[in-house]
Amino acid sequence: MLEGPEVEPHHHHTGHSKVDLILGCTAVFLSCVSVFIAIRHGDTMERLVAANTWPNLDYSTSNEDPEKSVEAITLDVRNTGVGPARIETFEVFYKGRPMPNAPALARACCITPADIAAHAKISFATSLVMNEVLPARENISFIRMPKTTVAADIWDVLNKERFNISVRACYCSVFDECWISNLQTMRPTVVKACPTPKVPFGR
Repeated sequence: MLEGPEVEPHHHHTGHSKVDLILGCTAVFLSCVSVFIAIRHGDTMERLVAANTWPNLDYSTSNEDPEKSVEAITLDVRNTGVGPARIETFEVFYKGRPMPNAPALARACCITPADIAAHAKISFATSLVMNEVLPARENISFIRMPKTTVAADIWDVLNKERFNISVRACYCSVFDECWISNLQTMRPTVVKACPTPKVPFGR
């Protein structure tokens, strides 16, 4: 009886060569890198947009009005940033004491009852700051006193005492990022929401 030829068993292949595995792993790696780059790019774009809408408020005082070429004491808030500032709260202090409005500030720093009795002509202009939207590179003179509107001695007192006046404001960007500051620092404090001041400054 003739025997058939011997057949050697063959191992079954999985169907995945090393080249296929390497290519698959490379594709997965590149996909992960692409996702990572896209996320980082999105974060970068968000920061760029925020930077291009960043407001920054400064406080300053002067005894001249360069636009009108007259002597006038002004207390100013200016937006030196690149985006509009929504001013949520505004406070004014004289020697650390909060002032509710401009007349109270004038009485505290410069004008006595005797001055009021002696001088019929005492006037100054005021503007609201709180709840205003201040565009970039614009300013608000919340107190303006031309020298021609008051007696010289009262104007001189305010000209000296204006350096004892300080302010504090809380303001937000168009993206509701908010800061609170004395408007003298380049690093205002980040806050989630503006706190309600005990003595807001109004008219």
